[in-house]
Amino acid sequence: MTSETEPNTTSISPRLGLLLDVIRDADLPVLLRGPHGIGKSEYLESYARERNLGIYVLDLSLLEATDLTGIPFIRDGLTYFAPPSTLPPGDTTEPCMLVLEELNRCDRSVRQPCLQLLTTRRLNDYKLPKTCFLAACINPDDAGYEVDSLDPALASRFVTLNVVPDHAAWLWWAREQQLFAGLVRFVEKFTQAFERAPPRTWTLAARLIESALARGWAISELDKLVSPVLGPMTTRALLMDLPDVLPTVDPLEFVAYPDRFLERVQTWMAAKRLDIVNVVLEKTRQSLLAAQRNDRQVAIDVPGFHRILDLVPPDLGVPLLELVEHIDRKPPAQAGAN
Repeated sequence: MTSETEPNTTSISPRLGLLLDVIRDADLPVLLRGPHGIGKSEYLESYARERNLGIYVLDLSLLEATDLTGIPFIRDGLTYFAPPSTLPPGDTTEPCMLVLEELNRCDRSVRQPCLQLLTTRRLNDYKLPKTCFLAACINPDDAGYEVDSLDPALASRFVTLNVVPDHAAWLWWAREQQLFAGLVRFVEKFTQAFERAPPRTWTLAARLIESALARGWAISELDKLVSPVLGPMTTRALLMDLPDVLPTVDPLEFVAYPDRFLERVQTWMAAKRLDIVNVVLEKTRQSLLAAQRNDRQVAIDVPGFHRILDLVPPDLGVPLLELVEHIDRKPPAQAGAN
């Protein structure tokens, strides 16, 4: 995988946003060229949100030419073209961004209208609003992808940026998204992680591991699940780096007597072990859902459980709290008697 130390490359990091600001201010379209799975599209969408731009995304590989040029109709003996609703409204004055995905993977008949859009900012009767920033994403045509080389006339309309993943930026994003902390720590130590697999693949692996652990899987059982995603060698290295066991918490005891676990959750949060917290909360949620499906009453100390969930991030605690508030429950004392 290309690194930013090579000529004419830019990492997907805050620095890329600064370059996009300059290109946008110059009223020019931008083309991000880079391998699959490194976050090109996701970055453009986050850039649009941060700059308060309305975002419109077209996957050109799924379109026919008329999806861009518009369906013709006759009025007063003249032919007009109804503009597609997937494009930004032509009369809008709000800042927006149009992202063209798969520009070199779509049919040539779809690519041709894009030249008019780039040259004149028009498509037949449709006119791209002046406030619209135009961007596109492609995979390289010299790296084994089933893509076409862009016509020089089309490519020359863009400011082309060759982009690569950024290790530090992905680690920051992964922690913000609260991906499985064990995998994030492994990627942090493994500086060649993105040479083995792109960031999107590491994200998929983190979610698979977290889901499996929440369902009670042991670390030793994860190999067959993760190997098809990361490959056998990388998976073995990852699993060897993960702790052998995660704390075992009985979900029904957890909700019935949460004060017994208060200090433990405080310790996990202080150590930033959101992977453990998330696994425990998800396993608890799954147990409560199973009880609900089977019409079983569950003993829950609601005030005590509030104290537990006050310690954890809202996006982890709120879904479980909403379930606790509505599930059929009995007093915790009865649970002790059983």
